[in-house]
Amino acid sequence: MSARFAGALAGFLALSALFLAMPGYAQFTSPEQGADLSISLSPAHPDAGDTVRLSARSLSLDLSEITLTWHANGKVIAQGDGVDTATVVAGDLGTETKIVVDAIMPVGTVASAQVTIIPTGLDLLVDSDSFVPPFYRGGARVSAGVDLHLQAIPRFKLPTGFFAADADLIYTWRRNGEVIAGVSGRGRSSITIPSPHLFGTDIITLEVRTRDTALSSARSLSLSSTEPILLLYKDHPLFGILYNDALSASTFIPESEMTFAAIPYFAQVQSANDAQLIFDWRVNNTRVAQNAARPSEITINAKNSTGIALLGLELTHATNYYMDAKSSWNINFSESSGVQDQFHSVDQ
Repeated sequence: MSARFAGALAGFLALSALFLAMPGYAQFTSPEQGADLSISLSPAHPDAGDTVRLSARSLSLDLSEITLTWHANGKVIAQGDGVDTATVVAGDLGTETKIVVDAIMPVGTVASAQVTIIPTGLDLLVDSDSFVPPFYRGGARVSAGVDLHLQAIPRFKLPTGFFAADADLIYTWRRNGEVIAGVSGRGRSSITIPSPHLFGTDIITLEVRTRDTALSSARSLSLSSTEPILLLYKDHPLFGILYNDALSASTFIPESEMTFAAIPYFAQVQSANDAQLIFDWRVNNTRVAQNAARPSEITINAKNSTGIALLGLELTHATNYYMDAKSSWNINFSESSGVQDQFHSVDQ
């Protein structure tokens, strides 16, 4: 796992689930009567320790007229006429809970169905290459044009008591139901894929199993691309950019001159001053020249000016045509002594 993955775990979409080693339905057909009986589970993929609702189903039998007996590892957990549901608590990782339901029909014949619950753990972590500033504590959100990194962490406990190694598991990755070419197979627990288009949503599904299919699990998640977010900060001459205090849409500045820094959260860039970014700064709707060395910053001198400065920014990308972020701020500087000059950028 990359250092970026390890460092950003707190902000990942860390999605955990434990799943069954067998399908949610197990079916048996009575040769004498042609009677079918099956068991469904809810949740279909219970966690260890979950209370699982068991439901008996039949296409040919009226279960309300039949005596049903439920067993969990040989112990009766429910029985009676028309008792077509029962509950059981899933065991620990790797432990088997064998469920059997017997349906005793009026003529004395018995139809049975069984399913074995073996909880297996699966965590799915998601990260993206979108930009976040230093000390940002959340995860980098998905935006159009960036790459996504997905890391699966399975916990398949074998009968030996050991956990299955990554290299012994088979991973099948799907996007919107289609197998993602070139990234599935044995030991393929991590992948890198493009993000969805702007405002698009992809359903990513992962299926993991042992080679003998004795243990398996699956997980799906929905990933949507959003637009980058522009936030404005003061760039203090001593302390630098004050990332702990993003400016609101209307803000008061006690000084008559201040440098501001715009931070493009979740953009497809490596830094706020990436050469691929195109900054269009405006003060009171008048376009101003950008700082060639640090185009993400602008310095406004409000000396001898009054009123509120309307600071606007439109941010686009040289190659990612999906990116178009806009924002504006009303900035009220400290009192000044006249109206001889308009607000102006000292970067002009």
